[in-house]
Amino acid sequence: MTGVFRLRFSGKLNVDAMNAAILSTVERHPLLRSTVHKDARLGYCWNIADSSTIPLERWSADSTNEYPVASFMDLTKHVGTRFWLVDSSDSHDLVSQIHHACTDALGMCLLIDDLLMAYAKKVGAIERDVQLRPLNNQRLPLRNYFGLTWKKILLLIPLQILGMHVVGKFFLRNVVPLRSPGVNSESEQQVVFPSFCTLRFDTDTTLKILAAAKTNKVTVNDLLARDLFLAIDAWRTQNGVQSKNEWLRFFVPINHRVAEDATLSAANVMSAVFLERHSGQLQDPESLLRSLQLQMQRVKRYQLGFLFIAAQALMSRIPRLRARVIQRDKCVSSCVFSNVGVVFNQIALPRQDGKLKIGDVLLEDVDFVAPLRPLTAAAFCVCTYAGRLSINLHFDPRAISKSQAKVLLDFLDCKIRLSLKTQHEE
Repeated sequence: MTGVFRLRFSGKLNVDAMNAAILSTVERHPLLRSTVHKDARLGYCWNIADSSTIPLERWSADSTNEYPVASFMDLTKHVGTRFWLVDSSDSHDLVSQIHHACTDALGMCLLIDDLLMAYAKKVGAIERDVQLRPLNNQRLPLRNYFGLTWKKILLLIPLQILGMHVVGKFFLRNVVPLRSPGVNSESEQQVVFPSFCTLRFDTDTTLKILAAAKTNKVTVNDLLARDLFLAIDAWRTQNGVQSKNEWLRFFVPINHRVAEDATLSAANVMSAVFLERHSGQLQDPESLLRSLQLQMQRVKRYQLGFLFIAAQALMSRIPRLRARVIQRDKCVSSCVFSNVGVVFNQIALPRQDGKLKIGDVLLEDVDFVAPLRPLTAAAFCVCTYAGRLSINLHFDPRAISKSQAKVLLDFLDCKIRLSLKTQHEE
């Protein structure tokens, strides 16, 4: 349950300045320098270190491993944050691995904003007296209240009851993984974490995707979710793992920050909903798109993300129920589908062709790699930077090989471009 992000720079970073920027940034975000201990009365609690001691590790990129090899994070022994500086011949990447208990993807964006501003100050790209956004860490203990009052809770109850049928379907449907661990027979495949590949669109295609969503009166998320269902269905058929009466289920994170959380430091303030479809519902692309649009509208109208939060609270009090729901031999979701949205569009730094320029370096690209669970062999994370939409696929190499992952992204690319072509013809 760790996420990874990568910032890809052209040019070389100032290593001392970046190391100092990391230390000052982590000081602003307490959960990133915290461990977990178990209190006899309160249960598991955060233990915030008085000062940050997170070193900037070094890694040399090569043709086989452009990402540093990450590892399991035990929050009872170590903080849930690591940073690497990845050396290439004429450029640097900055990579961080962060435990999902410490922050979600939007919290990561807040962290990166602060980090880039701190680095810009250190290298003199902006004035040292430029103020970072104010943070109020007194809000951290309140982050799981989601702005709810007793009145709001009472008003929510009828809406949640209307959505209770979703809970029943969660347990009754035969949800399948994209491919099961152990079926990957390619002898050269290495089990490396993270294993990923990326699909990037240029600015022109990104604008066409936005225009297609607007013309169809749907969100970009609706459009991409539809095409992802179609791509996965075609890919599974090609790999001989498609059969009747099976359900594909997407785990879709939902942000639950409220206006009062504007000053909250990096933290996990999210819930989730599930998008489920069987093969019979994937035959008509237009009907599939409308059904996804309607479902997501209901999620927002009835605030169904709170069902996930309520389920988590219930399972924390009934360990046997929790063990049954998250048993390792049961597929809870076929894949993760997360859209971080437009990133770094508010940060007050110079730009060149829409990209952030900090001293001698230009931030070319950014990647977000979402966590995986057992039998959830793929996580798709969408983000838009400098006018270009990217889709990062994090895959379980025990189930999906690198070449198969690339083919899956090729299928998705084809489905998206077919959507744009169909829209243009209409």
